[in-house]
Amino acid sequence: MGDTVGGSTLGADTRSDTISRTFVETPSGQIHVRETGPRDGDAVPLLCLHQSPASSLTFAPILPHLAQGKRRVLALDTPGFGESFRPAHKPGIVDYTQWIADVPDTLGLPRVDLLGYFTGAAIAAELALLYPDLVRRVVMVGPPWFSEEQRQKARENAWPGRPRPDGGHLMKEWDRVMTRYPDTLPLDIKADLFQEFFRGGANAIWGEEAVAEYDLSQRLGGVTQPVLVMQPDAFHGDGEAAHRALPDSRYLRLEGVPPLGLFHLNTMEIATAVTAFLDQP
Repeated sequence: MGDTVGGSTLGADTRSDTISRTFVETPSGQIHVRETGPRDGDAVPLLCLHQSPASSLTFAPILPHLAQGKRRVLALDTPGFGESFRPAHKPGIVDYTQWIADVPDTLGLPRVDLLGYFTGAAIAAELALLYPDLVRRVVMVGPPWFSEEQRQKARENAWPGRPRPDGGHLMKEWDRVMTRYPDTLPLDIKADLFQEFFRGGANAIWGEEAVAEYDLSQRLGGVTQPVLVMQPDAFHGDGEAAHRALPDSRYLRLEGVPPLGLFHLNTMEIATAVTAFLDQP
């Protein structure tokens, strides 16, 4: 049995002035990072990994609440998204994982916690598997645990669509955003998030294609770190199955929390659950 969190609070107090932005120079290229919290805090630093297609802007409202003045929190633009470097060839989840792993290595962070959202959850799982000495704890929000039917649907509906000369792809994706994101999310926020989907250029679809081909069910059993699985309503994937596959995990059903826009609309509920898990002895 899992716990339940309900309710909805628009993250009005985003305190964006406390968030700095920088580029980390890794062996593969520059990775853009949003950061907040003390660099010399006692808590283990937290890396936040976004869904695709998106960027670290996804986490902007919640970052200060995750830091709580004691934890260094870094939200990364996955390569091919936001302002990070663009891969020269189509990557898989393992490629994204290895690029992300270069960030704590470059910054001299010997130990990190992870917060991964959808595609970011898949990357977090691989980081935990491939770099067990680096990763201490993992939070997965909406892990992409797919049935074969869901996997096929993910392949068919991977987005954003590649550019068309008449710009028709923009209208198609705008309609998708307006349909998928809740009505309670202000239009200006939807517009900001919409623009992020195309920052990766013609190959921004690669992230969704990578997660569609990644079989989380074959990998999670090897993750030995403590994991918190958080499942929003109507998410494309089975969070409870992911929880059952993990040797050491908690399951938190986010009742009444939408699958998209949740870090803006349910800022404090999610931040409280995440920090409570990370702060456990």
